[in-house]
Parts: sequence; structure tokens; C-alpha cells
Amino acid sequence: MKITSVDLKLIDMPKEDKDWRFALGGDPIAQGFLIRINTDEGCTGLGYASPAAHHGTSAGAVQAALKLYGEQIIGLDPFDLSKIFGLLDNTLHGNNEAQSGIDLALYDVQAKKLGLPLYALLGGKVREEIPVMRILALKEPAQMAENALKLTAAGYSYIKVKFGGDSTKDVARIRQIREAVGEGVHLIADMNQSYTAKAAIATLKRAEPYGIDICEQPVRADDWEGLAAVTRAATCLVEAHESALSLESIFALVKGKVVDSINLKVGQVGGLRKSRIAAAICKLGNVSVRTGTTGSRLSSAASMHFVAATENIAYACELGEFDRILNDPVSGLEIEKGMLKVPSSLGVGVSVSESVWS
Repeated sequence: MKITSVDLKLIDMPKEDKDWRFALGGDPIAQGFLIRINTDEGCTGLGYASPAAHHGTSAGAVQAALKLYGEQIIGLDPFDLSKIFGLLDNTLHGNNEAQSGIDLALYDVQAKKLGLPLYALLGGKVREEIPVMRILALKEPAQMAENALKLTAAGYSYIKVKFGGDSTKDVARIRQIREAVGEGVHLIADMNQSYTAKAAIATLKRAEPYGIDICEQPVRADDWEGLAAVTRAATCLVEAHESALSLESIFALVKGKVVDSINLKVGQVGGLRKSRIAAAICKLGNVSVRTGTTGSRLSSAASMHFVAATENIAYACELGEFDRILNDPVSGLEIEKGMLKVPSSLGVGVSVSESVWS
């Protein structure tokens, strides 16, 4: 089987809440690239890549990389992953978002060709369903508490609370949310680099009565000393995200015992192939793993298969944010009472409207 062509389509999906934001910014539109790899046997594979401005990756850079990568893989066998990604690294090293989109589409081709669901290529299924964590955008405390109640009424029992860097207001946010949802709901505080280590430690101390399970990325991505200091002082788990955007950084974080947990984003670390390596590193280093994604259902579906096949993911993941965007051309994935059920359909298990490619 040989790759004959690669289709690429930029999609703009408005957010239901045009004022959705977090500590590092916000945009009323979720942008992403749909990728379709075509082969000489009629088997196609779907991938998805999205830019992340707060990580320094623009839509233009992702698009240019995808076009270049697509040209490079024409005529190659989609099963030759080592050969393909060696070639792509030599062609343009480092654009993990674009490499992830190609990676997902290649895995989808392979699974469909073999007549298997995607998780079967990732080691096999270790769980039938996955608890979904939903994210609360940064707003005034009372409005965030009201939005948290809407999520729990819809069946979610894991909520990520965005913090903004103002300790007094952030503690008020977590307090009012806890008072609204009760003790049975799990809460994560995502500081998105908005604190110094000293301020983060003090804020977490004040927030202790409200039961935070995990504090995600309290300090700047490059402040590993501060990250380690928060990890040593906090009673909750401390998790890296923006500090953990490559295999090299994940290896160093685990080796140095800098954090308790890694939020391992498939679309940001370079795809399923690299994510499997990263999860194995974390397992060897006794560091917890979670994952999450934003944008289209296609991105969530691919990450869902990764979670389904990864033994050392033992906490809820952000795989339901597609529920807050409009005009997603991808169908076939829906949340039921706060859970995603792992499908047995072939490949990634979702479909893209044919009108997208016309």
C-alpha cells in the first residue's frame, strides 16, 4: 500500500461562549486542520492538527509544515512509521502539532486496513469507558460556580477550574464552586503559568479546605525550580503541561522528580507514537499521566483511543471540550453522563462530512 495524496482543510469552529478565556488569553474561534491521507488501495486515514498561539505555534506555521510533510510522504507505505518520521524530522524538525496530525492519519489508515479499532494498534483496550473532565473558563467567581452546576447537572463529576493569577479571586472561585457542587465532585486548579512559586504555594494553602486534587502548571513553563518547589510544598498533586511539550522535556521532568503528574497532550507532543513513549517514561518514573485536547471531535476521538490503551492513566481527561464548539464537521463521538464509551468501530471511529473536502 502506498500513499497517493494528502488532503488538508482549515476549519474555523466558533465557540459557544465567545468570551471563553483563560489566564494566557482567549479566542472566540477554535481553529484546526483536518488531514486526509489517501492510498492506492482506497483506504483513507483522518488526522487533526491545531495551532496553539500561547505555545508559540501559529496557524500559518502548522499549515506550512503540514503541506511540506504531505509532499514528503507521497509514495511511502503508511505502515513505515519509523522511516516516515525520520524523513519528516530531517525535513522540518520540531513542529509537533503538524507531526501529530500526520501521525494520527497514518495510524487511522493502518487500523482501517487491518480491520481494527485504533486502540488495538496502541497495545489493546484496558478500559471500556473514560470519565470526562470539563473545563470552566475564567470568569467571575459566582458565574463560574453557576457554570459548574450546569456541568454537574449534565453528569460530569470532574471539573478543571481556570485560575487567573489573582490569589484572592482564585480562592473565591474555588470556594464558590465547591460550595455549589458539593463534596462529590473532583476539582483541578489550572493556573496556566500565572503564579510565582511563592504565590502559588500560598494560594494552594488557602484553597486546601476546598479539596483540589491537582494543580496544573502553576508557574512559567521554563521555571522548573519553581515547579519543583510547588510540588514539594503542595498537599495536592502538581502537574506539568506547558513545561511538558516534548519527549525531551517530559524525560527531564520525570528524571528530576520535578512534578507528580504530566498532562500529556497527544496533539502537542507529536502524536500517538511519541505519546506512547512519553507514557512509558512516566510509568517508569512513577509519575501520573493524564491527557486532554480541544477542538474537533476528531482530536478527542484519537486521544480517547490513546487513553483506552494506556494503563497508567488513572484520572479523568479533558476529552469533551468539543461540546462547547459549533460547526464541527466531524461526527460519531458523544458524551453520555460524563463518560466516553470506547467504540469498537474501525480506525479512529469518527467520520468527516464529505462537503468539507469539496
